[in-house]
Amino acid sequence: MLSSSVANSHPSPYGPAISEKLTRDNFLLWNAQIMPGIRAAQFEGYLDGTKAVPVKTLEVVKDDKSRVTTVNPEYEIWVKQDQQLLAHLNNSLSREVLAQVATKTTSASIWAALQDMFAVQSQDRVTNLCMQLTNCKKGSMTAAAYYAKVKALGDELAAAGRPMQDDELVTLILAGLDFDYNPLMSMVLGRMTPISLSDLYSQLLAYDARLQLL
Repeated sequence: MLSSSVANSHPSPYGPAISEKLTRDNFLLWNAQIMPGIRAAQFEGYLDGTKAVPVKTLEVVKDDKSRVTTVNPEYEIWVKQDQQLLAHLNNSLSREVLAQVATKTTSASIWAALQDMFAVQSQDRVTNLCMQLTNCKKGSMTAAAYYAKVKALGDELAAAGRPMQDDELVTLILAGLDFDYNPLMSMVLGRMTPISLSDLYSQLLAYDARLQLL
């Protein structure tokens, strides 16, 4: 059950207020902001429907054997928490998006509507990021700038729900290096144990510095 501080408009149980409200073209960024707090509060089940709605009423047998129907307290708790989450979601939407889901009355229904609205956009973004990573080349960039660009694309892909393993990013970084970096590539590929991203970054900077001296 949520603490009484929530009801008194104290800080939200889902973490800080969302700074980037959902618009027509920032779904991935918005999703990356809003989901950690919801997961931390263990309220994700309200969104995906796994937190089932309890029965609304219970039949209680009294001492005199008579039966009375009463409101299920678990149902009241569920409604309270679901509506608080619904309010949190609504407050994170821009006016244009909110207008399209204003009739939704549960967290699950508004979440399903948002997923449907932005599913194609999300998939297009993932595809675009994968293509950018595959085609990224060092070219005239410094080693630091090239590494930062690949790492940033990898972080965006992770935020989109498609995280890449470190060894995949290492392979992509090496594939984008030019001929001058062949000795470094041979050294990395010849290792007995896989190189970490941080170690590869250090090796890139050191090798780049040596090339500059030459």
